[in-house]
Amino acid sequence: QKALTSNTQVAEGIVTGIEPMSLAATDGSLNSDIEKFELIIRLQAGSGPLNLNTTVLMVDTSSNSMTIPYKGSVESSDATSASDTSQFLAYYIQESDDYIANYVSRGDLVKIKFNCFDCTTGDTGGIGENKRVKIRIIPRIGTASTIEFTTPNSITTNRIDLWP
Repeated sequence: QKALTSNTQVAEGIVTGIEPMSLAATDGSLNSDIEKFELIIRLQAGSGPLNLNTTVLMVDTSSNSMTIPYKGSVESSDATSASDTSQFLAYYIQESDDYIANYVSRGDLVKIKFNCFDCTTGDTGGIGENKRVKIRIIPRIGTASTIEFTTPNSITTNRIDLWP
């Protein structure tokens, strides 16, 4: 029985994870930096439901690293993202038949919203032009997902697609 339980836990840890679909940022036209991020995610193939309450985002730049925990879900995609950089919010773009509140289930499509007003040391207002950024989505159980990108050389528009 103990071996079966261990096998199930190992399989769950290997298979479970989030698949990032796209990453965009807004507020780019204000001071040539980006502050508000929108990350669209779904479950990896074969993954069981993933609890957002025990999931954190890590945002790493060359000068700073921030850990951002989950705050909760919102009813509108236009809802303001977290009021500061301390927490992220989730908006369910598509809810599956297996939908469970505060989980990403098979068939769900979720927009993660977070702010990054002070993600780089020395810069105020966000992440500036031509900066290397790594975002990791780390669930308590399962594999972490990583997105790496470099911000554009010139940020002049309000909305910027960053990844893929």
